[in-house]
Amino acid sequence: MTLKIEWIIQKIRRLHPATVLALSFVLAIAVGTALLMLPVATFTGNISLIDALFTATSAVCVTGLIVVNTGSYYTVFGQVVILALIQIGGLGVMTISVSIFRLLGKNISFRQRLIMQDIFTHTPQENIVHLVRSIVVYTATIESLGASLLFIHWIKEYPTGKALYIALFHSVSAFSNAGFSTFSNSMMNYRGDRLLNVTMSSLIVLGGIGFPVLHELFHSVMNHRTKRFRLSVHTKTVLITTVVLITAGGLVFGILERKSILQEASFIDGLLISLFQSITSRTAGFNTVDISALSTCTLTVMMFLMFFGASPGSCGGGVKTTTLALISAFAWSRIKRN
Repeated sequence: MTLKIEWIIQKIRRLHPATVLALSFVLAIAVGTALLMLPVATFTGNISLIDALFTATSAVCVTGLIVVNTGSYYTVFGQVVILALIQIGGLGVMTISVSIFRLLGKNISFRQRLIMQDIFTHTPQENIVHLVRSIVVYTATIESLGASLLFIHWIKEYPTGKALYIALFHSVSAFSNAGFSTFSNSMMNYRGDRLLNVTMSSLIVLGGIGFPVLHELFHSVMNHRTKRFRLSVHTKTVLITTVVLITAGGLVFGILERKSILQEASFIDGLLISLFQSITSRTAGFNTVDISALSTCTLTVMMFLMFFGASPGSCGGGVKTTTLALISAFAWSRIKRN
């Protein structure tokens, strides 16, 4: 038995870093599926294998797609499992593994560094361990602040314990760009609430611009008095493209839906709805309006935003904002015959 385990370990060590990363996600999905199939995870006491597998996959891959209602079908245990899978998927399995290794005082292997380098390709390899440590700190800090603000909102509606739980769940889900909600209609009941809209939007954006960008912005703010800190081309590209997509998406949504979904909304409410949908369409999946009631043109614009999604090294998916920026720059240079 010992020889077989050693043989398996040797096989794993010989795998390409990208293969190890893929297998780690498969393992997380498998464990999540098994936990969701436990009787304690659902109110009915049972769930089909395909539904549990779909939910676990959606949570780890932070897509937000569901086949059963998260709030009414799963117990608190099941929801906590989903929340853990979301956090694992958002941070990345290898990020969490490296963090655990560091907490245990163990060294990070060269192969693990290579895997992390594949995730954060533009970051110098010698900074990977420091970056991973920073990622955990940024995530804990931002999600805690987000949960605190959301708690202020939900404490008006629910008992303290439940309000805190709902706030934490949605803070993690928003920052991880997962889109999972304990409410059956997502955020539709809060379409005009400024605190909730701004908080959720901020969490989604911060989780979508990428950890390397957060890391660089933090050091830029901390060192601006002692020395001049120049942002990298990557960070500038991500920030500019993100602002352009949010602004353009919100403007187009507002124009296309002004005589439909937004017809009875005030200017502020219409602005909140338009910007929220522009932000959440790219990676998160929350909604403050009925998506099925939107026009075909609006859905097409949302599909465009979904396609490019978030930025490299972030919690979100998609082709990435830097890809769109590169394509746009190339097209513009061709038009100018440069």
